[in-house]
Amino acid sequence: MLNACRHFGTRSPYTHSMNWFLRHLGSCLLALAVGVATASLAERATACPFCAAVSLTFAQEIAQSEAAVIAQLVEPPPASALGPGAEGPLPKGRFRVVDVLKGDDLLQVAGLLGGDQLIETILLEEKPAGALFLIMGVEPPELLWSSPIAVSDRAVAYLKKIGGLPESGADRLAFFQQYLEDEDDTLARDAYDEFAVAPYQDVQALENRMDPTKLMQWIETAGVPSNRRRLYATMLGVCGTPADANRIERILLGEDLGDDAADLRSGLDALIACYVVLRGPTGLDLIDKLFLDRKGRDVPFTETYAAVMALRFLGEESDVVPRERVLESLRLLLNEPKLADLVIADLARWGDWSVIDKLVAIYTDATPENLFVREPIVNYMKACPLPEAKVAMEKLREIDPEAVRRAATLAGLAGLTAAGPAGETAESPNGSPARVAEVVADDVETDGTMVVSPGVRPTAPSSAGKPAADTPPATADQPGAPVFRWAFWVAVVVVIAFISRAVLRSGRSGSPQ
Repeated sequence: MLNACRHFGTRSPYTHSMNWFLRHLGSCLLALAVGVATASLAERATACPFCAAVSLTFAQEIAQSEAAVIAQLVEPPPASALGPGAEGPLPKGRFRVVDVLKGDDLLQVAGLLGGDQLIETILLEEKPAGALFLIMGVEPPELLWSSPIAVSDRAVAYLKKIGGLPESGADRLAFFQQYLEDEDDTLARDAYDEFAVAPYQDVQALENRMDPTKLMQWIETAGVPSNRRRLYATMLGVCGTPADANRIERILLGEDLGDDAADLRSGLDALIACYVVLRGPTGLDLIDKLFLDRKGRDVPFTETYAAVMALRFLGEESDVVPRERVLESLRLLLNEPKLADLVIADLARWGDWSVIDKLVAIYTDATPENLFVREPIVNYMKACPLPEAKVAMEKLREIDPEAVRRAATLAGLAGLTAAGPAGETAESPNGSPARVAEVVADDVETDGTMVVSPGVRPTAPSSAGKPAADTPPATADQPGAPVFRWAFWVAVVVVIAFISRAVLRSGRSGSPQ
């Protein structure tokens, strides 16, 4: 699939788009397959809590290939073959191997080492002869080659080093830390992605080797992408000082930020978490005032949601703030029924059963504008082990029996994620775990310990505020089924998205942008 386009004899205005689509679709499905296999066969590591990788890292791409080389462009394709209106076969370049990163024996068999044999593969950009590229191959012994990635001399040195790094740990991150905000943006992006996929514990272990002054400088620099600002705030929360908290507070307040205010406050969830970790429990007083206590104030939803995400981090990854203090902040959103659904599942997961009466009132008074709050309230009551919850459940059923049934249906769908390998747990008042798993149909008896959130679900906490050890999924008879059902639907979405995007691009310009 990855190389199907290479065998097209001619090309129509759609050929570039289809080449782009097949190449990227293949990469996405391969990454998906690797992810599913990893989730079903290995324990899940908790990655950087506010970071999302932009793409596969160089190390991941090389690991998925059979061979990887640094190659020099010997024969570029003719310039006439690279224009948007070009017809005929897809343009190819010819490359000579100059360094081997992986697969030396395969290259030897293919005659690509020490001889006149050259790599020939599609090249869709104009580059001069002598330019260096990273090229990866699969399906030996013939070896099908990927699209070349242009690299600088500095990037070549970088790529040669990453193969010798530890697979994980602070020593690995210490290497990539040198390239954060590097002048070579390719290296800066790859270094960010390495941090984004690293376990948060590895970031914490890097504490004494971080430079809080540099991190603070990057956070306060307009133009730094929000995903990177999130990473730097996460790192600063590990190594920063109370003085840094004062500077973060200025950003949260929006004081004297001028035209850069929106830019500097991007990545707000990580900034909030960083501030509270550095300030301590009293830092939540400001967060409550700015983002959660919305009485008579027009607080943007995005800011409130960012605060909720930060609270989830504080309750699960950090022991700086007592769990009860975090719950106190979350409960503020129950005063605004339209937003109560953001926190109900968190309250249940953390065993806060103090709001039964409050939730019954919200359920009873729900209007067409916030009827969606009823389903999470039902699931909260099903999870609660207290007798009061059973009484409340009967009242909810009398008020709106259809909402009770909808809750079971939605919970079953969300359970595809909730019943994953992490096996979310939370302590109930009697010390038994409240599982985050699939909620069965309403007419089936349950043990009263299940709850599921239809929204974003953070990682399972332990009583010490650190990630809990992984436990088996609730459906022990089919441990892989939820993962693969979820993977199937992700694959469907990926296919549809890439087909749509390829068609739109080709219709707009005749070639992918």
